[in-house]
Amino acid sequence: MNSIQIIKRNIFKPNNYGWIFLLFVVLILPNIFVIFLSSELSESHIKQIEYLIFSSFILITPALFLKMRWYFLFESIFMLCAPFEIGYVWIYKSTVTDGFISSVLNTNISEASELLMTIKWQCLILLLLWTGYYFIVFRKIKNNYLFTRKYSFIAGVSVIALNLTFFFTTYATEYRLEKSHANINEVTDNFIDNYRSAYPCNIIATLVRKYENHMILKNMHKNIASFSYHAKQNSILPEREIYIVIIGESARYGNFSINGYKRHTSPQLEKIKDFMTYSDVYTTSTVTEFALPLLLSSATPLNPDDAFKEKTFADAFKECGFYTGWIANQSGYHPYIKRIAKDIDKAFFISDESDNPENYDGLLLPYIDSLLNKNEQKTFIVIHTLGSHFRYNFRYPKPFERYIPALEGTANYSITSDKDKELIINAYDNSIFYTDFILSEIINRVASQQCISTVLYISDHAENLYDNGSLSVFHGSKNPPKAEVHIPLFIWTSPDYNRAYPHKQKALKANINKKISASNLFYSVLDIADLSYPGEKPEKSIASDSFVEDSIRYVYTANKEVIHFQ
Repeated sequence: MNSIQIIKRNIFKPNNYGWIFLLFVVLILPNIFVIFLSSELSESHIKQIEYLIFSSFILITPALFLKMRWYFLFESIFMLCAPFEIGYVWIYKSTVTDGFISSVLNTNISEASELLMTIKWQCLILLLLWTGYYFIVFRKIKNNYLFTRKYSFIAGVSVIALNLTFFFTTYATEYRLEKSHANINEVTDNFIDNYRSAYPCNIIATLVRKYENHMILKNMHKNIASFSYHAKQNSILPEREIYIVIIGESARYGNFSINGYKRHTSPQLEKIKDFMTYSDVYTTSTVTEFALPLLLSSATPLNPDDAFKEKTFADAFKECGFYTGWIANQSGYHPYIKRIAKDIDKAFFISDESDNPENYDGLLLPYIDSLLNKNEQKTFIVIHTLGSHFRYNFRYPKPFERYIPALEGTANYSITSDKDKELIINAYDNSIFYTDFILSEIINRVASQQCISTVLYISDHAENLYDNGSLSVFHGSKNPPKAEVHIPLFIWTSPDYNRAYPHKQKALKANINKKISASNLFYSVLDIADLSYPGEKPEKSIASDSFVEDSIRYVYTANKEVIHFQ
């Protein structure tokens, strides 16, 4: 016992390296979780070691300039973010993304809280560590500098030297890969990205980007106040016209039986005449908050901010004299959606509670009927559904539970293991089965109006479901696989539409198997209704015989980076 006390007195005396090292271990816990759980590092032990060294280097650097107590109090700010980093990497096997931080800071607090509840024991341990951390900081750490002035200077010079070495190593790698030349701007971006990707710098970088996005949205009204497409409809037809765009949620192309899925998940759609399903369509983003503006405007992943400098295709229809409607089963609190709802003729938001177990898309049908029954000469409606958003078992009524056993009750985000795979996939397929019912009901309602009409359905993004033997589920990946970006696109045209626009229906059929991006939606929706405007691009519309398929399709990830697919 005496020897233990001697060791304790020597190692853990005030301002001894024992206490300092112990606090540092607490600070670096999120990085340790990243090292062992992140799929981005799991492929290489060298990458894991490099990440540990680099993140340790980031954490230690402020200690060169701050006294020890102030240093640990400063670093404790980032402990508040630790549960989010740990929780996200625990569930998604990746460091936090802009999309997740947005959900925390915006309306989806319950979802973020639920994610933390899935690791409640880890959070409890973390809370105990925090308590111990502050006790040690105030009782065991003296407010002295870690190094003397001489050694602080040496350490500072070493920090600068290491950064310069790292930068020139990055430059040399780029130089070698590009074979005798390197772009200094790309090298600098790659160098800075190493900081942005390591905790806690990734949290800071995400918050900075969130603030920049907030300022863009804040200025949106001013930027688009005088905006006009100067759109007009080429054909002035005596018949009534109805055009509907349905934006789905988290629907996978491959889980509809009409697209070849082994389960009979879309029996109603398979019966509909003049119904077209497109085989090779990719989303422009795997996060709804980012995907929606890219779907509704001409903005692309390469210029996403353009979505906040122009209006949507709904506004173009309004310019052409259409009565416009927005019917949604998703929140209307986001500034982008609030702006649309303000300028639309009639907007209905059924609920903002995605976790309501009875908030089904079927609740949208009476509101759709109310707009159709107004008998306006020209009607354009956007319908935003909850579709297959997790929790999947909350997306369909009990009679549509075709595949069992399925998820029951308030299943949370922790159910990602192999043992729950059958429950998750069955519940997901039930949600697709219900989507089939909803889409067929909408098409039948429009068809009963017996006029020139089309119904177009596209999902905002797809979903991971243990594809290719992986344990990846949900969406919002930093490096999404094909299954997460391959989305369904369906178009139905009425007999009256086919007679009025035979060349457009012919083009729609001819382009069924071509490579299409969600970036084509804006141009296609306007072209389907024969709307023209300055700067229109028929080569981007699938309703045009001039359509040119994309050789490269770009996707804006949850971390606001652009990747591409062939």
